[in-house]
Amino acid sequence: MSRSAFIAGLVLWTVVLGALYSVAVRNMSDDATPENASDKEDSEVPGEVGEQEPITATQKTLIISFPSRELPEFEFPESMGGTVSRESMKGKRWLANFIFTRCAGPCPLMTRDISELHRLVAKSNPEFRFISFSVDPVYDTAEVLRKYAETFQADHERWKFVTGDETAMHNLIRSGFTQYVQPNLGDLRMPGMEVAHSNRAVLVNEDGVPVGSFVMTIAEDVVKLRRIIEGKDEFPKPGPSLSFSATSDENPTVPLTLVPVKDGAAAINAGAEGDSKASEEPNSRKPDNAKAVETPQAKNQKIDELLPAWAAKMPSINAGLNSACILLLLAGLAAIKSGNKIAHRNFMIVSFLVSVAFLVCYLTYHEVLHRFTGYRGRAFVGSVLATRVYFGILIPHVILAAMVPILALRVFYLAFKERWSEHRRLAKITLPIWLFVSITGVVIYGMLYHWPWSTAGVAEHGSIV
Repeated sequence: MSRSAFIAGLVLWTVVLGALYSVAVRNMSDDATPENASDKEDSEVPGEVGEQEPITATQKTLIISFPSRELPEFEFPESMGGTVSRESMKGKRWLANFIFTRCAGPCPLMTRDISELHRLVAKSNPEFRFISFSVDPVYDTAEVLRKYAETFQADHERWKFVTGDETAMHNLIRSGFTQYVQPNLGDLRMPGMEVAHSNRAVLVNEDGVPVGSFVMTIAEDVVKLRRIIEGKDEFPKPGPSLSFSATSDENPTVPLTLVPVKDGAAAINAGAEGDSKASEEPNSRKPDNAKAVETPQAKNQKIDELLPAWAAKMPSINAGLNSACILLLLAGLAAIKSGNKIAHRNFMIVSFLVSVAFLVCYLTYHEVLHRFTGYRGRAFVGSVLATRVYFGILIPHVILAAMVPILALRVFYLAFKERWSEHRRLAKITLPIWLFVSITGVVIYGMLYHWPWSTAGVAEHGSIV
């Protein structure tokens, strides 16, 4: 292959990859996240401002109520052989959620989040309890639930899994917790979809009164719930006791939440801070035009609150991988300068593998970031001058980073074919580019996370990576 043909191919591949990346990013931005989509009908609140499609019931619905009364009497067997009842939970604050073990939907994800919650609050609030009610108790015997609990490493003292009579269980979920549950019938009853039920968890106070519900498939609700359990936010108080019932006993209960606000602006900004956030519905969010003027500091604060702890560590891991790549590239250069071709080969192969690991971690981090926060990257907070410097580093870093895999693979190919003159010529181009990308990757990490840049005029200047 001639040099001109190689350069032409490189340019074409860069254009193609850039176009594919743009299309992928646009599609991901347009699509709703799985969490929001899976709980769409559960989180929508009738009567919000804006144009909406008419709401049409496909079957008899409704009993509408507000969970502000004490739970009815109940007593169910739990997986470890005891029982759980309203009286046994008196004096304790606890969280109820509703799952079934053969669920092919969100149940495993919700149970995973409950598992993480019960682990995180083990020291900060060891008296708090978690109870998972099976909505499929005919199948979910105590033995089945015990194995399910072991899968999620449940502390049986603080986290109970209960089963029992299906009718009694469903009546408690509907009338006590005011959550939806209904066995699927006919064509709807497929493997893993035997029961339709709410994705919400219900917070219960020490008097046995439900005081709040949280959609466990929405990250903001899970974070808010954790803050309440840990005592960082005020524990909700019971709301007004209001109810409206239809005449048919077969209809499920539909939960609504009353959100008292002083004015329209308070409704838009509910959830930023204060007591109103505790009773807020998940889709009571800022409109798009409000999000557009959100400051970089606010974006970063939201990211810090919503991002899981393991994902928050990934930028540091990525910086470490970039640093390792720099050292390996320099070691490979030193080896070839001293005539040690074997060591040079080994250092360069390891450098490439480290770069691949970095790429995997980088893409994983940004996907998790978007999934949990809705943002594609962290905002750079700095002065006007710092922002210009940042962009001056970022733009060539991104462009050259797209070229490194193609150049590196070509260099390896020429070495494999023992076309040493071509290999040396291309390596002299590839190595400086590779080093530049690795070094600037560390610099960009430092600017985003650690450097004390001035925040003067930051409201107008911010970049996201």
